[in-house]
Amino acid sequence: MARRTYPSARDRILDAAERLIVARGASSLTVEAVITEAQISKGGFFHHFATKDALLTAILDRLSKRVADDAAERAARDPEPRGARLRAQIALAFDADKLESAAPRALLLSLIEAAGARPEIARHVSELSAEIFARDVSEDISEGRAIAIQLALDGFWLSQALGTIALTEGQRQALRDALLALAQPEAGAGRGPTRPRASKKGGRA
Repeated sequence: MARRTYPSARDRILDAAERLIVARGASSLTVEAVITEAQISKGGFFHHFATKDALLTAILDRLSKRVADDAAERAARDPEPRGARLRAQIALAFDADKLESAAPRALLLSLIEAAGARPEIARHVSELSAEIFARDVSEDISEGRAIAIQLALDGFWLSQALGTIALTEGQRQALRDALLALAQPEAGAGRGPTRPRASKKGGRA
């Protein structure tokens, strides 16, 4: 008989917090409610998370890892390694069922709300974005394109989650193709700006 595995106390806390956020929203989340939902002691909670912000940050990190793992699986099948994770991220964004399984829409919307109200969470999201930009630039995606793609994906996902923009299948495909075209590597794009050569004294620049 296979041995049954149980989630760690930390994962139990995160699972409980995610359920509560989906049901009530991040703004209504309390440490006491998480302790009750996770069936863990107060000391057990604070052993893993010093503050509510630390808990929300851990939830964001776990969600990011789920999406990154799914994207890495797709990227492994891309014959061009440079920018493969970015192209996989684009494909994942347009694969609603796959993305929803990694990052439930209601949970993400609640965390976006929390980021707007809690500077520490917003700062952490900014750091995650900076890491993605740096990754893409290191793989010969120009910085401008890397930023434009991430902003486009954020706007696309939010508009679909809120139902503010209704795209036809043809429009979705056109947007997907345009972003994938931008995510192709360019020779030398990741090396940063070229500095002008210093001119010799008395000579031409």
